[in-house]
Amino acid sequence: MIYGHGDDAFRYGEKIKMNFSSNVYSGADLSELKVHLMQHFDVVSHYPEPQPHALEEILANHLGVPENSVMITSGANEAIYLIAQLYEGWASVIPQPTFNEYEDACKAYRHLISYDSADELEVLPEDRLYWLCNPNNPTGNVLMKNLLNHIIRQHPRYLYVVDQSYADYTLSPTLEAKEMTDCYNVLLIHSLSKKYCIPGLRLGYIFSSPIIIDRLRQIRQPWTVNAMAIEAGRFLIENDVKMIPNLEDYLREARRLQEMLSAIEGLMVMDTGTNFMLVNMDFGESTELKNWLVDTHGILIRDASNFRGLDNHCFRVTARTPEEDDVLVEAIKQYKVWKEGNR
Repeated sequence: MIYGHGDDAFRYGEKIKMNFSSNVYSGADLSELKVHLMQHFDVVSHYPEPQPHALEEILANHLGVPENSVMITSGANEAIYLIAQLYEGWASVIPQPTFNEYEDACKAYRHLISYDSADELEVLPEDRLYWLCNPNNPTGNVLMKNLLNHIIRQHPRYLYVVDQSYADYTLSPTLEAKEMTDCYNVLLIHSLSKKYCIPGLRLGYIFSSPIIIDRLRQIRQPWTVNAMAIEAGRFLIENDVKMIPNLEDYLREARRLQEMLSAIEGLMVMDTGTNFMLVNMDFGESTELKNWLVDTHGILIRDASNFRGLDNHCFRVTARTPEEDDVLVEAIKQYKVWKEGNR
């Protein structure tokens, strides 16, 4: 999946003018962080902590949980692979469609994988992980917090990995670490990269019981989190920086984009509880649309055809500014006209 993610603008050189393929908020003001990092640039002259305990202490205090219940990772991706490694050979249930890295990580560590088929669930062993992305990528749907909490607590025999990387991009309540300290069968994954709009710095964390966190620390490689990322994390968490100035306004714009796309005949847009949305079209293929938008408008979307359960008529887009969203909608309308004229 290395080349199967969104935000693959690096593949197109200087062509991309508007990037709708990344789910990270595009309007973040990083100026204060840039100033801070330049003032502390000398951290790159020294090795960071082999494991970033100082940042974990800051994060734990911020979350209101014990320090030994959180583990900083190099993005949410490292968290996913570490969890799959720790439970090597277990069964994993991965409802589809969802983020492909769960499947890739589980295959790397020889998990028996079910895609939530009733027949498969009946024969799976008891040593079982459930991987839940909430809000879910690529659909944008959000599971009810109370229902999810109830399911986890009612089934203590199973382990639940709840990836809440997009928790800061929804108004729907999600599980909070401080409310789950008495729950020993859950691992919460969070992406500080997405929360603070710094995907290039790779910062995430896992919250779980101290026993599970200790076992994860024993298998991780040292120095996976670099010094600049640690310094950025310290500054952002201590100052409780808000990179999305007004989430309600931003999601209102996402709903407007959803409505405009839905008004195009031949497009079906899934309901979403966050800033991105999954679209199905019947007048073209997603790979062709992606390449056409890049070549004619410098617009990048997420071809969603490589998500399990989806096909080459599916793509994902993320809301940007109203002006940019209007450009995207008009460009897709132009593609439809172009497609129909070439039939």
